[in-house]
Amino acid sequence: MGFETFVAKRYLRSPRKDRSISVITKISIIGVAIGVMALIVALSVMNGFERDLKGALQRVNGDLTIYSLSPSGFKWESNNPLIQKVENSELIDAYAPFTQHQAFIMGKHKPMVTLIRGIDINLEPRVTPIEFFVRTESFESKRDNTKISKSDIEEKRKILNKLIPYRSEQDNRLITGIIVGSQLAKELGVDVGDWVTIMSMEARITPMGDMPRAKKFQVVGFFESGMPTADDYFTVIDIGVAQKLFKTGNKISGLTLGIEERNEADKYKSKLQKTIGLPYIITTWIDQNRNLFAMFKLEKFGLAVILTMIILIAAFNIISSLIMLVIEKNKDIAILKAMGAKDSSIRQIFMMQGIIIGLTGTIIGEILGLTICWALSNFEIIQIPAGVYVGNRIPVHVQIWQISLIALISFLICFVVTIFPSRKASKLDPVQGLRND
Repeated sequence: MGFETFVAKRYLRSPRKDRSISVITKISIIGVAIGVMALIVALSVMNGFERDLKGALQRVNGDLTIYSLSPSGFKWESNNPLIQKVENSELIDAYAPFTQHQAFIMGKHKPMVTLIRGIDINLEPRVTPIEFFVRTESFESKRDNTKISKSDIEEKRKILNKLIPYRSEQDNRLITGIIVGSQLAKELGVDVGDWVTIMSMEARITPMGDMPRAKKFQVVGFFESGMPTADDYFTVIDIGVAQKLFKTGNKISGLTLGIEERNEADKYKSKLQKTIGLPYIITTWIDQNRNLFAMFKLEKFGLAVILTMIILIAAFNIISSLIMLVIEKNKDIAILKAMGAKDSSIRQIFMMQGIIIGLTGTIIGEILGLTICWALSNFEIIQIPAGVYVGNRIPVHVQIWQISLIALISFLICFVVTIFPSRKASKLDPVQGLRND
């Protein structure tokens, strides 16, 4: 700051404060702070939802999935060239077969349509943490979805073992287990230990005519991911049982692959596709949920635009404050210019005041926003009903680059709006300002 600017600044400080200007200045600071705070909290919560849902989708679908162009799938045998390529690939850490079929499921209430997934209980945990989604309690109960203990894993493994047909200790009855989606279980009115009937959509010929293939299963657990797309119609059975029920022999629907760098699934996909070739195609968990991710991006962008308007409104208050200050200090500015003060010195004074207002509001907003995010992350201020979402509390994920970008945008907006009133102050004619004296 030059000497002339320093003198001008000292001179423009009137011992008598104008209350209207002071109030508008405070309102401007509060407005900027609220806008920055709201933007940080809203985007951090959206980031949290997106992160948790991506994690859940990745765990449910697996990193990569191999399908065959043939509707009937492909054979699950060691001499299959596909299996040999998968085993020899250094990019793949683990793999597991699965079958997928649509069927009707009947419980105590009306029958529902379900997507039955047959899994290998020994290989599936290597590619998807299925134990994380298996539950024995009612879907309405609360659970910490951020971690799972070793004792819980052992308990869930026992449940998965019940998917393979076993003899009951009470009546020596052969029982086949099934894991039902939590919301689907509610619609069917069944709990752990109840029986459901699976009916294939393909009919079989009997002396009484065409009849659907049906089999009774005992519910041994619930499947809860927090995603309606899975919990509303998903059921899990043993892959061997599924092959017998749907008469597919040793054929499977596809392979779920596990890779080391899960976030680089697209790169692995392109490399593996060249190795495996047709008639097999590879999809990633991202490919299977692109519409959901596109929706998140659109919502975050719209939310950011709307909340930025709060900062713009506060910025217009800064303009009003500076214009009123120019009018109030009209005579003082004229005296300074008559004494030889340059236009740039006057302009710097008013721009500096606007920048201070914007900077103060931005800093306060950043502090408040981060404080609220910290409180939401560490305290159960707002709880989500169990069974509705992956977790039971509002998720928060603060990204440093977003915080920095918000601060930069807020500061730039406040800086730009000071240009007009500061130029207006510097262009005042000292003759007009002193004419009445």
